[in-house]
Amino acid sequence: MQFNVNLAIAAVLCLLPVLLVLVVVFRKRKEQRTFNCAPFKELQRRPAGETIRLKLEVLEEKLTEDILALMFFPAAMVFALFAVHPKDFVTPILFFVVSAGSSVFFGTRIYKLARSRANYRLGYEGERFVGEELSQLIMLGFEIYHDVPFDGFNIDHVLVGPRGVFIVETKTRRKPVNEDGKKEFRVQYDGKCLQWPWGADSYGIEQAKNNAKTLAIWLSEATGENVWAIPILTLPGWLVERKAPADELYVLNPKEIYQVCESRPEKLTAPQIRRICHQLDQKCRIAVS
Repeated sequence: MQFNVNLAIAAVLCLLPVLLVLVVVFRKRKEQRTFNCAPFKELQRRPAGETIRLKLEVLEEKLTEDILALMFFPAAMVFALFAVHPKDFVTPILFFVVSAGSSVFFGTRIYKLARSRANYRLGYEGERFVGEELSQLIMLGFEIYHDVPFDGFNIDHVLVGPRGVFIVETKTRRKPVNEDGKKEFRVQYDGKCLQWPWGADSYGIEQAKNNAKTLAIWLSEATGENVWAIPILTLPGWLVERKAPADELYVLNPKEIYQVCESRPEKLTAPQIRRICHQLDQKCRIAVS
């Protein structure tokens, strides 16, 4: 086995421009952050899907790192193989095993990350879609808050207006395609669970109820008066057939939320709304980097 110095030097020289570009980009970004800043320090209200957006950023970074690693190891094995010029069969086989093993390892991770990214992307787009639908409630005097943070979780949307306080939990699920090639779009709510085309589950029901209780307790303690929060579970893109009255929970298509909120009697006075909104304004501020 003989090491080819000239080939190794050539390989290093080929990689040198890439390293120089990365160093320059890193330094430029650091200088920009040092000598420039945003004209404001924080957003007064979090945008819809903010928590999911941050998770997507992390997934994108991990996915990029794994794709680079997937390409690096086989390329490194090729460079090493040409540099070493092995005379036996054992060394090429070892290089192949390392290359194949790294490809399987990073390929599996890339597949899982890509699948997670697709699911988070669907959830993010669902929350943004619902946020756009909720903006119509401004005409009814509602204040709208998105992605309200609590310890370990967040509430997708909170509505505060004369007709009360509502929490909206968004659950976005893909539509299956039947044997005729048509998308299934109906889901039934029987008061206890959701009947989907593929079966029944209680996905999001207890979460919406618990979020409403959590928000009500927090607002009651923060404002010093009893506050009741009404839970809404919304399913973007699905036609919801309700087989039971909405005693404890509304299960709605996003386009139905306006009508439900409009039909509720007025319960909160203007001073109560201001006190509740003041607490939510403080909680939903987000720093700008």
